[in-house]
Amino acid sequence: MRANIIFHSISGNLYLIAEAFKEGLRNNGIDARLYRIEDEDLHVLAAERNDVNEYYEEIFNLPVASNEKLISADLIMLGIPSRFGMPTSEEKVFLDKTWPLYEKKSLKGKLYYPFATSLISYQDAQNAIQSVSVWASMMGLRTVDYPPYTHKDGIMMPNRPGEIITKVADALATAVRTS
Repeated sequence: MRANIIFHSISGNLYLIAEAFKEGLRNNGIDARLYRIEDEDLHVLAAERNDVNEYYEEIFNLPVASNEKLISADLIMLGIPSRFGMPTSEEKVFLDKTWPLYEKKSLKGKLYYPFATSLISYQDAQNAIQSVSVWASMMGLRTVDYPPYTHKDGIMMPNRPGEIITKVADALATAVRTS
């Protein structure tokens, strides 16, 4: 069973959360892999902001997400940084490129789980999740019946998995094994 964790991370927070999910899933026997959404301007931010620079190389060295990575997964996890209740433009560009998968119904029946961060509020992150969940529904994905993970407002993720992420990873692993 395979989980592909696809995310767009600017400050490194979603990267750290994705890493924690990957480890939690692997501890449950799931082949979990990380993929980044292309961000052509991230190097500019990394040069200007220390918080972006801290994880830039680790993020940049990950493989870039693609339609093939969506197809190869049993569980698709999307990490969504919220911008005014919507996904970032980079994430939207990635999702827009999935149109051929929609036409062929290539993702129909695969499991889906969103997670998000927001500097503004919990509700802002929830709105971004809802926005991307419309895409997931159109693609025929089956959302895992577990509340989406939303990180606390503007607080950087610690360098170790939290108890909540471990519980979510356990639930996701169960969903993958029983699907």
